[in-house]
Formats: sequence, C-alpha cells, structure tokens
Amino acid sequence: MSHPPQGPVPSSPTAARTLRLGTRGSALALVQSREVAAALGATGASVELVIVRTAGDDQAPDTAWGEGAFVGALERGLVDRSIDIAVHSAKDVPTTIDPRLAIAAYRPRQDPRDALVCRERGGTIATLPHGARVGTDSPRRTAFLLAKRPDLEVHPLNGNVDTRLRRLDSGESAALILAVAGLARLDRADRIDERIAPDVIPPAPGQGAVAVEVRADDVEAVASVGRLDDPATRACVEAERAFLHASGGGCRAPIGCLAWLDGEKIVLRAGVSREPVGPGAPVAWREVRGPVADRIALAESLAAELRPMRGADGPGSARRPIALVTRPADQAAPLVAALDVRGIGAVAIPTIGIEPADPAPLDAATWTLAGLDWVVVTSANGAQALLDAAARTGTDPAGARWAAVGSATTATLRASGIEPAYVPDGGTAAALADGLPIRPGARVLLARTDIADDVLPERLRAAGAHVESVVAYRTVEGPEASRGPIADAIRSGSIDVLVFTSGSTARGLVALLPPDLRTVALATPACCIGEPTAAAAREAGFARVLVASTPRADAVADLVASVVGPAAAAPLQGAVR
Repeated sequence: MSHPPQGPVPSSPTAARTLRLGTRGSALALVQSREVAAALGATGASVELVIVRTAGDDQAPDTAWGEGAFVGALERGLVDRSIDIAVHSAKDVPTTIDPRLAIAAYRPRQDPRDALVCRERGGTIATLPHGARVGTDSPRRTAFLLAKRPDLEVHPLNGNVDTRLRRLDSGESAALILAVAGLARLDRADRIDERIAPDVIPPAPGQGAVAVEVRADDVEAVASVGRLDDPATRACVEAERAFLHASGGGCRAPIGCLAWLDGEKIVLRAGVSREPVGPGAPVAWREVRGPVADRIALAESLAAELRPMRGADGPGSARRPIALVTRPADQAAPLVAALDVRGIGAVAIPTIGIEPADPAPLDAATWTLAGLDWVVVTSANGAQALLDAAARTGTDPAGARWAAVGSATTATLRASGIEPAYVPDGGTAAALADGLPIRPGARVLLARTDIADDVLPERLRAAGAHVESVVAYRTVEGPEASRGPIADAIRSGSIDVLVFTSGSTARGLVALLPPDLRTVALATPACCIGEPTAAAAREAGFARVLVASTPRADAVADLVASVVGPAAAAPLQGAVR
C-alpha cells in the first residue's frame, strides 16, 4: 500500500502557474472540488477547474459501479499531465494507488456515518415496518442492515443522490441508505431521518473525507495542496484504508470501519460480514487502540484477526462451513444461532413466500374458539394468523384449548401468553394426529396453509372428530424476490449444505434456479427437519437427503454438523444479528 507524504510540505506557491484541478461533473463532485479550489485560492494559488468524464459517469444513472469507477480517469489525467490535482471522495479511492501519485491532503472530515432516508418521514431502522423495502447497492450496508433487521427486504437502488431520492419518492422503496456527508454537502441534510450509529452499520473506510491527489514529483502541487491537509483526518483515514487493504477487500466488500483520535491514541473499530451477504450471514466486530504513529500496524493486525471470520483466504485463515437455510429470515434465527455455536455459518434466504389469506373465513372461525374442543396449528405462520384474526374480532384466544406442532409454533403461542395443551413429542402433524386425545364428536379447528395435504384432517376425522379446516395463510413457492440472492449463493460455490424445514422450501429452491445451478443444488447434501420434508426433497430430485432426529433447531444443527464435519474455524465471538 502506498503511503503518501505525511502532512503539509513547506513551500511557497508560484503565482505564475495555474494549477488545473480535475473533477467529475456531478453535483457532489463539483461541490467538493470547488471547496478545495477555494481553499487553495485562499493560500494564494491560482486554480482552474477541469471537468473530466469517468467510467462511472458513462454508465446509466441507476447502474451499480465497481471499485475505482470514479477515480481511474482522474488519475490518468494526473499521469498524462492534463490535470495537476484530482479531488476524490476518499472512500472511492482504491487502497493501492499508482506509485507516481500521492494523496497530498485530506480535507477536514465531515460526519462519516450513514443516513436512513424514508419516504414517510420520521422512520428509523428500529421502526421500519416488518418486511419494508430498503434500497442500497452497497454489500456493506446490506450486510449490517440485515444483521440488525433480517426481516427487511433490501433491493438494489443505484445512482447519484438525486436519482436515488427521486426513485425513493416515486415509491420504489420505503427507505434508502446514503452517506450523511454527501447529503450535507448537497444541502439535502433535511432528508435525513436517522443518522445511523457506527456500531450498527460501520462506515466505509474514508467515508466523509475528501482526498486530494497530485503527482508525487510535482513539488509545487505537493506544496500547495499540502497546506490544506488535516492531520487528524489523515491519521484516521490512513488507518481505515490500511485495514481495508490488509483485509483483501475493495470498496464493494462487506467491510466497514471507523477510526478516531482519543488524546495521543487512535481507536479503530471494524465490522465484517461473511459472504455471500444476506439474512443470517454472520457479522463480527473488533476494536484496537494504540499510538497514532502505529496506526498502520494496528490496522493490519486488526485485519488479520478478522480475516478468518470473513472466510477470506490468507495466512492463518480458515473457512467456516456454510449452510443455506431456506426458511424466512425472521423464523430462521434459532436455527442460525444453533449453527453458529457449532462453528457453522448460515445464509438465510427464503425459498417460500408467505402471503395473507382471505381474512373473512379466518375471522369467522375465531367466533367459535371458546366452544371448540381443540384448535390445532401446525406452523408458526398459522398460529400467528389465527392470533391476528382473534385480535381483529376481539376474541380471547386464551379461552380455547390449543394443540401445536413444533417448537416454533409453540413459541409463537407462548409469546401471546398461551400455553398449548398438547405438543406431540414427534414434532410432526402425523404425530399430532396419532396422539391428540379426542373423543368422538369432538370439534376441531385446523388453521394451516393453502397447499397443505389432507392427511391430518382425514386422520382426525377417522378418529371421530368434526374438523373445520381454514386457510390461515398462503404459501408461494419460489418467491421472485429470492431468485437473485439464491442464484448468487449457489453460484458462489460457498454453500456446503442445504437446510429444508418443509417440503415447500425444497420445491421452492428448485423452482428458483436455472438448470445449471439446479444441477449443483441437487447434488448438495440436504438436511431436513422431518421425514415428510425429506420425502418432498427426494421427490424434488435431491440426491443426498438426511433427516434430523427431532424437528428442533439444535437437532437440525447437529445433523448439519455431522455432514460438514468439525467446523474449520471457531464460532464468531461477539457476532451481531
């Protein structure tokens, strides 16, 4: 990594020479460049702005860009001497720069945090509605936002600030994430609803700072620009860039960090995410503190500590096995946690979608709850839908006698103060049908998905019960929103095992993949929560299907661990979800 001159270089500007300052033509770039030009002018230097088109400018305004898209053309202008000075957002500058160039100044840093901007004003990450769409093209922002709120739907929303705000206001998204500094420089800070704490979403290295680059051998430009250098900003940004460089990541990596000075010490706090990014992908945080003069060594040691947690290759690194969990992220948390303590990473991407059913039949069913012998729910979704219907109709669900299948269903009822009267040991609908104590003529309400088979109601009727079956929710196999993330996860080659919690999740995965990736998935070990799920996975074409001993998160995690073998790395310490 190239380390530019430390601080200003004493010299006097030569009035006879006009320094050509290269800038992009975007609104934000011009604001930053004019501020630098004005500061240079205040020192007596003569400056001329030169508009330079970059690779990022030649893309459509809603296109995602890669590392260096806004920097390369300006650096080429420095090398070919068509310009003398280049102004960049420091976070866009690749960590390895041309040795013929140097960053002669970092301007005083503005607020480095990210901002949440909401279509309906006043929102925060904590208060966004369940499942709200949040726009960002940043893997870093995506990773840490989903670690905090795995229920949110993150979608690509690219372009410059005005383009993103316009797309937000048109209804494409409920919220988006932008840099506070960029909004402030464009006088759009009024759009900020929440300044996101750095320990929720760590900033990009260098975010909020402006880097001014020159030719290393241009003594006059180095001297003139060096007068604008802010030593505190330089120390912090150099530490952050050294961390990013040592981590082996670029500006598109799911890595964030922030450095600050504490007296004579520098503090560097970093967060990393395992790839591929998505709900359930673990994130980890670390912090180092030491003398400012040791900032590069501190940053490199911090990167070495965190590198194995990213699954990155390198000396001393180790790759954790990764399981693809195919249930909705908000229901995957217990399983993801159980996998994590066994040293197994998890990527949670739902292969089924849950949609509300017609509320009228469900609401009508709640009026009869108190007169029923049993209310049977076989999933957390069914339980929650029936509880919601009871709330709508003002019915007390605690007056009924409930039977529940599975720990997640039981937990949903208990969260509403209801203790199920019967939970089968086997954890399956068949076990419930065999063990539920019913008398002939018993009245049973069964709330479940629209695609459930008839085995359970038929067996209950065979035992003499009068069964009313009501659709509590609808299951969509292969939701379109998961198509891209699922394909990316399989294509990455990092998935060691698949986890299915229902037959619909297995069928949904197959439906989401193109033929070439489907072949890869069908050859991947499939760990199933129970025999009915395993039967559906076999029917879907999965070649190696295994079944957990019991339908509990810890048993499924044990099964996964037996498939992938001993974890290659210790579980993340202090992981955040």
